[in-house]
Amino acid sequence: MVIKLTLNREKKAGFSLFEACVVMLVVSIFMAVSATVIPRRNKPKAEADGHGRFECYYKGGQLYQTLFQGTSSSGLQAVSECRFNPPIYAKYIVVNVVGGGAGGSGGNGGEPGKFYSSFHTSARSAFVMKPGKGGRAGQNGTATSVYYEDDRGGDPIVSAEGGLSNRELRDVTAKDVKQCAITEGTSSSTNNIACGSIPLCEVWDDKIKVNYCFSASTYKSKYLDVQADIIDRPSAAWLNPPVLNEGNATITYYDQGLLDEYNVDLIVYKEVYKDSAYYNAVMESFRTNYPILFTMVLTFDLHRSNTVTPSLLVNYLDGMGISTGIAEVNPGQGGAPGGAGSDGAVFITW
Repeated sequence: MVIKLTLNREKKAGFSLFEACVVMLVVSIFMAVSATVIPRRNKPKAEADGHGRFECYYKGGQLYQTLFQGTSSSGLQAVSECRFNPPIYAKYIVVNVVGGGAGGSGGNGGEPGKFYSSFHTSARSAFVMKPGKGGRAGQNGTATSVYYEDDRGGDPIVSAEGGLSNRELRDVTAKDVKQCAITEGTSSSTNNIACGSIPLCEVWDDKIKVNYCFSASTYKSKYLDVQADIIDRPSAAWLNPPVLNEGNATITYYDQGLLDEYNVDLIVYKEVYKDSAYYNAVMESFRTNYPILFTMVLTFDLHRSNTVTPSLLVNYLDGMGISTGIAEVNPGQGGAPGGAGSDGAVFITW
């Protein structure tokens, strides 16, 4: 018997929606199972794994250096000069330096060494350094400097001066100002200086900036360099010279802005009339016609104390929770009265 099959070309067949869903479910299960056996690509070490620090300091008169990488340490290495080659993977380098602390003198402790930080995103060569030495009783500390190894004779990357022993007001700058206060202002009906404004002072770009009323309608800003405009200014150039009080570490400054504003050369007048009967009358005339605009008292931090004076690097290490290694020698600390200051140091992080 022959069976004849005929193909109905008008009748088309395909997967039903249910069948398509079953296929997709099977494929999904297969992919989910396969994902666990696909090899994973090794990830590079996290950036934090590359952080570390380098310490360079004196201990018992010997210079040492040590390198910390994560939780491991290279151990103390006795050297004549510290050398640090920044890791190539370091994305930043912070170089912290402190000068040697001054020795204490008389009843005052010595000034701590100056502290500076320098931030770098790259380094062209290794760093070389030799920390400053602390001063003995009554002696200043010496500077700490860091150089590139290929430029030892050039300018340092960063440096910090040593502290001063028995520091005097004649050594101060605006950076040493602890407080600035206007104690009084002077108004004059003759020059119409009466605007009711209280002068204000502040440290601004290594100078003393005073905003004051110059006239009933004019306000001005005056910038004073502590050394050039106050301490080193000739005594003959003042109607009322500044008063330096070493005991209180203050300088009382009597501004004679009108004399300066009109470029009155007081020195010339004093020289011409100094031996004449008119000298006092001339000076009184200046005081009447060119009054003092304000009186300012500057209080300075001379790091005078009856004990040791911690350096900023000591405070920095304490803030980071570092109590061993470099922290044990109190780098840059000012000495107690009659005692020696601590040697300087270099502390690098990346």
